[in-house]
Amino acid sequence: MNKPWVLALMAGVAVLLVAFLLPLMHMSGVQGVTGGSGMPGVSTPGGSAPAQGLPWQVTRLADGHAQVFGLVPGQDSLADAQAKLGDVMQVALVAKLGESAALEALVDPFGAGFVSGRLVLAFDVPAEALQRWRARAGSSEAMDGGLRRFKLNPADRDEAGRMRLVGLSFLPSVRLSADDVRQRFGAPAEVLVQPGGVSALLYPALGLSATVADGQRGVLQYVAPAAFEARLRAPLAALAASR
Repeated sequence: MNKPWVLALMAGVAVLLVAFLLPLMHMSGVQGVTGGSGMPGVSTPGGSAPAQGLPWQVTRLADGHAQVFGLVPGQDSLADAQAKLGDVMQVALVAKLGESAALEALVDPFGAGFVSGRLVLAFDVPAEALQRWRARAGSSEAMDGGLRRFKLNPADRDEAGRMRLVGLSFLPSVRLSADDVRQRFGAPAEVLVQPGGVSALLYPALGLSATVADGQRGVLQYVAPAAFEARLRAPLAALAASR
């Protein structure tokens, strides 16, 4: 599946990730409470105010989009993300030699409240623009899985800044069990069992997929709720059917 979203995610994770799959983080020992929004929150030592910007703090907006980490997949542009995240965001083209590229933005390390990890942003870019940018790209560096990250030509940065954010992948530095996911987000609408003992817990109303597996790290993936079926559930269901 050579979609830009899949390529960007594979590059950010730097491991084989066929259809948005990785097991998740483990945060046992952190007790959740229900906030006024109805979403699980978190208690903090000494009764202080809840931390902000946490991975489970997803806000549904009036227009149907969902916001997490201050970003709105399906609505924000690369320039919007740059303004919110700052110069720590690394923008690059990601591709295997001889194959189509994808536009990726990486923040590593990324602090999601008190949870640290890696944040990968994927963008919807016309194939013609990707080919043109790839032809003018500067230096590159090797990554795992035969991928390379190519430095975007400064002349193309303004155009790239207008590209629409279609998904976020957060790879925490700790693990999360299926019980922890349910505690943070509630009961999933569906659970898809993947090859290798990985389970994908699906929350279409939030545009969220959480994948978990015993003893492994993983990923939380966020898209616009309206794009959930096409960008997350469909590829996950196809992979589950291949078991």
